[in-house]
Amino acid sequence: MNRTGTALITGGLLAGGLVLAGGTANAMPSDHPCAASDVRVTVAPDPSNAAGHEAYVLTYTAASPSTNCKLEGAPTAVSFLAGGQRLPVTATPDGSEALPVNLREGHPAVSRIVQRSAAAPATPDFVTFDLPTGPYGQPVSVAWPAGAPLKGRTVVVTPVGN
Repeated sequence: MNRTGTALITGGLLAGGLVLAGGTANAMPSDHPCAASDVRVTVAPDPSNAAGHEAYVLTYTAASPSTNCKLEGAPTAVSFLAGGQRLPVTATPDGSEALPVNLREGHPAVSRIVQRSAAAPATPDFVTFDLPTGPYGQPVSVAWPAGAPLKGRTVVVTPVGN
């Protein structure tokens, strides 16, 4: 009986150690930048905002259970399209620094498109941009929320974060 109890405790500790080690291995950041095929991106209005500003949240989720890649910095080459035409809107990064984000199943990342709330609106159909993966980001096109206004001629884009 004593040997059985010791064997069960030892087996449980060993199994627990394997689970912890497996969790650690899965949590290791990836060095490989995300490709467009690794990421699903959605856009939605941000319910929180600073006085005089509104934002849209870009949410990056893993395209498959095996996705494990890195996003870093802010989206670049941001354009807004309406009726097949590019809107005259300039997007600039907000200048803040952020650590790289390891994108994997169950661990999405977000960045924001921030605009002044008092500016004249336009309603885009799509937003296109290069994924925040370094100097050579992968281009993506994402449907803009139906009827959601983009305001003004300038927006600020934040770096990706958790």
